[in-house]
Amino acid sequence: MKDLTIILDNRPGALAEMGDALGRAGVSIEGGGAWLFNCEGVAHLLFEDGAGARRALESASIRVLKERDVLIQRLNQAEPGQLGKISRKIAEAGVNIEVLYSDHDHRLILVVDDIAKGRAVSEAWTHEQGSGPKSHEKCFAAGTQPLKQHTHLVRVDWTGNNGEGTKTYKGYRRDHIITCEGKPQIQGSSDPSFRGDPSRYNPEELLVAGLSSCHMLWYLHLCSVNHVTVVEYCDAASGVLEENANGSGEFVRVLLRPTVKISDGDDQGKALALHDEAHRLCFIANSVRFPVDIVPEIKKDAGAPGE
Repeated sequence: MKDLTIILDNRPGALAEMGDALGRAGVSIEGGGAWLFNCEGVAHLLFEDGAGARRALESASIRVLKERDVLIQRLNQAEPGQLGKISRKIAEAGVNIEVLYSDHDHRLILVVDDIAKGRAVSEAWTHEQGSGPKSHEKCFAAGTQPLKQHTHLVRVDWTGNNGEGTKTYKGYRRDHIITCEGKPQIQGSSDPSFRGDPSRYNPEELLVAGLSSCHMLWYLHLCSVNHVTVVEYCDAASGVLEENANGSGEFVRVLLRPTVKISDGDDQGKALALHDEAHRLCFIANSVRFPVDIVPEIKKDAGAPGE
């Protein structure tokens, strides 16, 4: 997300012209506000595609002073004093809050003078507020609204009955079919170590694939809005699962090794740093309890078209 500082004429219709310019470009405002200061219109608006918003505004001769990253936090509305507490922590880190507003999802948006230090405080706050199951239970018990939810419907059908069902351990196949409405089937089984079909995907592979693809999709998005052009992306991901004495098991680590090729003139350091941001945002990585390590490699595309 990007905060844009926008200067508007102090006259009727200036705000409408800004809205029209963004609408024509298909750019949505995610939050923010506008006011008069020293007889001049000033707006701080939040965009998912900051670069696209800036192009749309400047093409309409609307001045954009700054485009900056933001801190995003969700405060517990049932607990008074949350804003004061997080603001105090940010101040103690020597970070100045320059702009404050909320987005359409009722999250706190902060523009600060040191985004790296501010992000460290924000992440520590998130960990502190969200640690342990009681914090989540308290939020809902207090009557606050849950976060935006997405429901994913998956059907799994076992197809490994050889005629006697699961009468014996060796008498059935682990084969199954995974389906989602309107999508091709996935042929599944268990790992070959557990009498599975090696030609089919097993749950462990699908978990590693989910982590890899979620990270990649976030990374590509972040590159697109931060002026980094990715021309190739390949990840040789791996996961380590350990079995326990009682027959159970758990993943202890997943390692993502993405190799990314970017346009020759792009910022290699920025491309590398965006992997950290992608990991922080990844839905799947945020949902597992084992470490997910990222070891990226950035290459320059020396043979881009037209060279």
